[in-house]
Amino acid sequence: MFAITDTQRPSERTCMADTNPRDSRPTDAERRSAPTDTERQSARRSADGPPLSMTPFHVAGIGFLFVGFALACYQGLQGFELVPQVSWITWTHIHFVTIGAFTQLLFGTLPQLTARKLERPGPSTRAFGAVFLGLNGALLLAWYGRAYGEPLLFDVGLGTIWLLTGWLFAVVLVMVVRSEDGRARDPTVGFSLLSPFVYLVGLTLAFGLYSRGWDVPGGWYGLREAHVHANAWGFLGLAAIGTLYDLFPRLVDAELYSDRLKRYSFPLFALGIVPLVVGPVLGMGTTVTALGLGLYAAGYVLYVYTLARTYRAGTSNGTALSILVAQLWILGPASFAPFILFGVPLGIPDPWIETGALHFFFLGWALPVALAGSLLVARSLEWAPGADGGDAGDDRVAGLVPSTALPSALGPRSVLAWNLAVLAVGIGFFYQDQSWSALLHGPGYAVVLSIWGYYLVTIVDRRWSARASKRVS
Repeated sequence: MFAITDTQRPSERTCMADTNPRDSRPTDAERRSAPTDTERQSARRSADGPPLSMTPFHVAGIGFLFVGFALACYQGLQGFELVPQVSWITWTHIHFVTIGAFTQLLFGTLPQLTARKLERPGPSTRAFGAVFLGLNGALLLAWYGRAYGEPLLFDVGLGTIWLLTGWLFAVVLVMVVRSEDGRARDPTVGFSLLSPFVYLVGLTLAFGLYSRGWDVPGGWYGLREAHVHANAWGFLGLAAIGTLYDLFPRLVDAELYSDRLKRYSFPLFALGIVPLVVGPVLGMGTTVTALGLGLYAAGYVLYVYTLARTYRAGTSNGTALSILVAQLWILGPASFAPFILFGVPLGIPDPWIETGALHFFFLGWALPVALAGSLLVARSLEWAPGADGGDAGDDRVAGLVPSTALPSALGPRSVLAWNLAVLAVGIGFFYQDQSWSALLHGPGYAVVLSIWGYYLVTIVDRRWSARASKRVS
């Protein structure tokens, strides 16, 4: 009837040594065999890391960052009238980072991440090679046609990019259809499927924007706004969000703060991106576009909150900090959208607001994420597509986030300097008619270009170090 407490239980004599069962201190032998903190972190980072392969896309993505850097330097000199004026510099250096570097990294990584999550075979080496040649040839055609006023070349290049994006969407879709055990229900798979689909819409709008002159209720500016929303917030944004939901926790060696918030955020993003693209085309900014903005922003708040809490629970490092802070800038354009949509005067011409907000997105969000991704790629991806995944017995790095020696090019002060410089450049665009705007533009661009250049040098150094280490081993 009555439980026997420890004080009531009779003592027993055994031949075993007397030990205190509550004493959990390990013996010397247990201490020697127990894993260290570094080993535990390595196991956590690599246990579920996707076995990724180095592809030509990753190499080209880093190459586009170098070209974009050179063009950005030229644009800076052009702003001070130190070099001849070139009309297509701004459009080119932005698109070489976004549609160039970012798209290359996503084409090389997205199918592999999805294949690993769904446990399906990914594209073959031959498929990657064919798509790589087609995509980069098409990018050159589209760029030349846009820069030098050749509509036919632009249409051929853009049409080829559209078809290859359709290939990317089809690859992910087939994996989803053939997946088993409900793995496709993961929201990150939804992001991987939705992002190339929205990109197809954005590329379609580019035909009417640059070469065909479509007559829509929203006019040319409505087409441009829809095109930017589809490509920036749709393709690049959704693909990066889904990828970071998976990879950011491993960057800080922690578990994702909340899978529930991740699940809640996906339908908000999916429902929000549709009116964000449709609204400007229809010229219904105060109703349709505003609704999409609210839904997308709500999902983004959940996403940023989840990443911030994950960062606080983990081990901080410069790469993770730069990625986390960069997430705040994707809503830079959104913070000004209500003023433009509802006609609230700010005393700044709308085109200048759009230019400054675009640079917030480009310099504040897209570029830091692309640079961080390239740094991880340069350090971690080693083997060709089609190779078997590595295990503890070989020297292949298991995933995009290295299990040891996590690379980092920036510290907290560099991250702060970068973001203050981005703010200065954006404000300089807002007030470009003021004489003091040059005092913001000049130092701001100098800081951004200095850190950008240092990042590229670090990427190359990491890559050569990784190859040298592999040769020695």
